[in-house]
Amino acid sequence: MPRASYSHEASTTRSVVEVWDRLQEVDTWSNIGPVEHVWDPVHDDEGQLVSYRWSASVGPTTYRGKARVAEAAACELMVLDLDGGEIGGRLATRLSENGDGSRVTVTLTIVSKGTLSALFFPIVSDAVRKGLPEQVKRFVDHLDAA
Repeated sequence: MPRASYSHEASTTRSVVEVWDRLQEVDTWSNIGPVEHVWDPVHDDEGQLVSYRWSASVGPTTYRGKARVAEAAACELMVLDLDGGEIGGRLATRLSENGDGSRVTVTLTIVSKGTLSALFFPIVSDAVRKGLPEQVKRFVDHLDAA
């Protein structure tokens, strides 16, 4: 099945600790990649994000799915597995110190998981590729706004 991966980096004035704390808030994940809406977060006993539900519109199709934390290293990396049925992927957010703030690197990998989504994969992939830089900028602006 088709797969594509895109990455973009931006800087924030927030420390990696502050950014990590914001990554635990479900609203932080809205509007990154093709995701438009997020809801129904699950946190562990220590307040760390475990999963949430999401929806994304690509062209005329709305995908709904669940994001689950696949890997987490406090103040360094959070990797979410995205399952939307016909299409899925992985959203990795890597943090590093950058002077008085942080560098945030977002890598989004999308995977077609069905025959129908494979037909439209070039359109979906192109939309993600074109949109990711602006989405990462808004993502970091949201982190700064706290």
